[in-house]
Amino acid sequence: MKDTIDRHAERVRPEFPLLKREFDGRPVVFLDNASTTPKPRSVIDAVVNVLERSTANVHRGVHSLGEEATRLFDEARREVASLIGATPNEIVLVRGTTEAINFVANGLELGPEDEVVFPASEHHANWIPWRVHGKPVPMPIDEDGVPRWETLASLITKKTKLVSIGHVSNVTGAIAPVEEVVRIAHEHGVPVLLDAAQSLSHLPLDVNKLGVDFLAASSHKAFGPSGVGLLWSKKDFLAKCPLYQVGGGMISLNNDIDVGGFIPRDAPFKFEAGTPAIEATIGFGAAVKWMRAIGMDAIREHDIAMSKYLFEGLSDIKGVRVLAKKLPVEKRIALATFVVDAPAMTQESVARALCDMFGVCVSAGFHCTHVLHARTHLPGTVRASPHLFNTTAEIDLLLEGVREIAG
Repeated sequence: MKDTIDRHAERVRPEFPLLKREFDGRPVVFLDNASTTPKPRSVIDAVVNVLERSTANVHRGVHSLGEEATRLFDEARREVASLIGATPNEIVLVRGTTEAINFVANGLELGPEDEVVFPASEHHANWIPWRVHGKPVPMPIDEDGVPRWETLASLITKKTKLVSIGHVSNVTGAIAPVEEVVRIAHEHGVPVLLDAAQSLSHLPLDVNKLGVDFLAASSHKAFGPSGVGLLWSKKDFLAKCPLYQVGGGMISLNNDIDVGGFIPRDAPFKFEAGTPAIEATIGFGAAVKWMRAIGMDAIREHDIAMSKYLFEGLSDIKGVRVLAKKLPVEKRIALATFVVDAPAMTQESVARALCDMFGVCVSAGFHCTHVLHARTHLPGTVRASPHLFNTTAEIDLLLEGVREIAG
């Protein structure tokens, strides 16, 4: 187990400049990948190259720089599409997962009585849109925040217009049974939206095999820059979906705006008004290339071994409650959320102490899942979320810190 983790980690660690940082002489131990991931050198270089050598707008200029920037931008879209088994014209580039989910919420044109079923454990990005659009129907969760998937069929009614689920929980790391959810929803004629924010960089994804109708994800949790993400949808939805925003770049050339209105371009371009996040998108493409070069199977192999090592270590510490620790490793990613029973310390102060005393960077609080924490009666939690570059020595340092704080 240790050999598997460290073999993969040592292979890629030199590619991450952030890992060379130190705090008060202590190297950074970055265990907050569920919030955002560090960027490998190839991604940084791709962004810098655009800024230094290829600065131009895309799909507009006929000069050499414009053509070069457009080529790099279009290549990035193709890379992103290939990662999930899609075609480029099925990918709408957005700011991130949150915007992608809101795009669908707007596009479905839900009425106040139209129901959306989703687990109560979902991130706010997959909770609040259904408060604004339609009628939310939260699925029950167990005492650890894991959805009770067996209740799904009973929650679907004639009013249900969408089932929306996170592929991987950002709190428990639990992997949703996507194919089963799709089967049940489709039997009732209901489409399925998959929030892949946490899974895009951890699990092999193929929208055709998964069978979902929508997929939303972000670049910055998958080794790419922030400010760009993707919405994948089947072409029939994109063809009939109302315009989300309008402006330059999304109308066809044969328009007389002054007299006859305008004709939008075909999808995805009709949904991408204005100048896009060019550098971030090209960086996103570079991140996908990097992950594909490593291999998603290799990433998953490290992930499974790391999950076992992390959960076994935390479970052995007295005074620490680990959520969903009984889930088998094949049904989770390496993400552990826990509560430290430390006198006079909040979970936020536990995380601060881990950073100040050991250089370990983790998340603490509610992780944008207030409902999950309320229903499991937790006043906040600490979350450690390693990734491919993390070693067993770094996990040992986390465990040492938690053990010392827990007393």
